[in-house]
Amino acid sequence: MHTTLAAFLIGIALHAFAPRAALAQETPPQSTVFYKCTNAKGEVSMQNGTPCAPGMKQEIRRIGSVRTVPVPEKKPVVEKRAEKPVYGDFVLVSGPNMKRRPAPEASALPPPPALYQCATWEGDTYFGETDAPEPRCAPLQVTGIDGSANLGAGTACEMKQDKCDAIPADGLCDAWLRRLDDADFKLKYAGRDNEAARKAAFDAIDAKVKASRCSPVAPAAAQKP
Repeated sequence: MHTTLAAFLIGIALHAFAPRAALAQETPPQSTVFYKCTNAKGEVSMQNGTPCAPGMKQEIRRIGSVRTVPVPEKKPVVEKRAEKPVYGDFVLVSGPNMKRRPAPEASALPPPPALYQCATWEGDTYFGETDAPEPRCAPLQVTGIDGSANLGAGTACEMKQDKCDAIPADGLCDAWLRRLDDADFKLKYAGRDNEAARKAAFDAIDAKVKASRCSPVAPAAAQKP
C-alpha cells in the first residue's frame, strides 16, 4: 500500500515539472543589433541598439542570438571568457536607397565595367574600380624611451592594403546603381566643402552607368523624337 502511494505521488511531481522544463527549452532567442551610420560627408559611426539620426544612411548588423532560460539555482560564480560575436552582413535600411533601375531599352548596350567591393583595415566598405587600391596609413602608437605615449611630435603608421572582391556579373548593375545613388546623396547633402570634386565623381560614375546596359534611361537612339 505504502509503495503504491509513493509511486503515485512521484508521478504527480514529475507531471507538474514537465511543462516547466519544456517552457525553458522553448524560450525564444534574443539578438543584438548594431547600427552603422554614415552622414552626408561620408563619416561613419557605429551604434549599439540606437538607430541612426534622421537623414543618415543606416545599415544594421545582427550578432549571435542568445537563448534565455529561467534563472537556475544559485551556484558559485565561475568567470567565462567572452566569445567573439559572429557578425552577419550589413543591410541597408535607410539613406541613399536605390531608386534607379536599368531601363529595358538599355539591354542591348555593353555590360558595365568591373567593380569591386573593398574593406579598409578599419572595417569600412566601399565600391572601387580596382582590386589593388593604394595602401592606407594605419596609425601606430609612438612611445618614448621612458614608455610615455605623450610625445606630441613623433608619428608613425603601418601601410595596410584594402581587401577587395570582384562583384559577380549578375550583381554589377545593382552595385553600379547603388554607387551612383551614394554619389548623388553625397553631392546633394554634404554641403559646399569639396563640392566640385564630388560633382566630378558623380559625373564620372553617371557616364559609365549610362554607357552600359545598367543605364536607368533609354539610349538616345532608342528615345522617341
